[in-house]
Amino acid sequence: MKNTFFHNKRVLITGIDGFVGSALSEKILLYGGKVYGVSKRTEKKNIIKADILDYTRIDTFISDSKIDICFHLAGESLVEAGQIDPRQTYKINIEGTLNILESARKNKLKKIIVASTSHVYGHNRVPYYEGYTPKPTRPYETSKACTDLIAQSYARSFNLPVLIPRFVNIYGPGDLHFNRLIPKTIRSVLIDKHIFMWGGNAIRDYLYIDDAVEAYVHLAGVDLKTVGDNRIFNFGAGERISVKEIIEKIINLSGRKVSVEKIKEERNEEIEIQYVSFNKATKLLGWKPKTILEDGLKNSLLWYTKYLGK
Repeated sequence: MKNTFFHNKRVLITGIDGFVGSALSEKILLYGGKVYGVSKRTEKKNIIKADILDYTRIDTFISDSKIDICFHLAGESLVEAGQIDPRQTYKINIEGTLNILESARKNKLKKIIVASTSHVYGHNRVPYYEGYTPKPTRPYETSKACTDLIAQSYARSFNLPVLIPRFVNIYGPGDLHFNRLIPKTIRSVLIDKHIFMWGGNAIRDYLYIDDAVEAYVHLAGVDLKTVGDNRIFNFGAGERISVKEIIEKIINLSGRKVSVEKIKEERNEEIEIQYVSFNKATKLLGWKPKTILEDGLKNSLLWYTKYLGK
């Protein structure tokens, strides 16, 4: 059944030219929405090139464009960046989110969806549930936990229609962050024929890009009266796998001969097992992941093979 929720709605996506933002933009356009964007790199019709820290420019754009719904995806999304420059990671994620929330409050937006991550749960028992108190350790995860709290405070203090999705690792065609595990491994398989593996025992869950986009779509259309006070939703695929196993799976699916070299040094402050319960999303949103890991990896391999010319 065709989604009619977005028909003629004015939808802002911050980070619109990123991996998830670009895919979400295509889906909303398909559903008849009018898409606007904030980008670090691109300026074109309905998209401004602006720093998410530039409150005046962002607020003016939201006001002039008469935005109905905002998906706030812009920010620092890499764990490694937080390790290298924690101050900047905190500044971008916290102040950038605050700018969006304040403008949304002033301009009376109908829905604000602030992207988060399952990594904020940190040292909690798995599976992670939405009611858990976050226990992050590293700067990136801590910065996201801070933005979650700020978003919740705006929801409660100003009755702002905020929702906070916490995703497991999202992967799939179009992700050009080659320091992330799946894109990095696929590129190594296709180009280098050699893979360096740190540790390998960490267990994670990986959500295919199409399922992540559908999660955002479902969130935008939910009636907040059915949600209650806890505006947080977990999204995962339900296929837990170790780093070693996913590397082996990618190699096997590629059909290529690749050597793997294990690096003894472990990642600093890395939590060994992380995955979520997404029962709440299934119950209240009717959302379920549709793409199994093997199919998602096959699709990804095909896309990267074409993209890299290999």
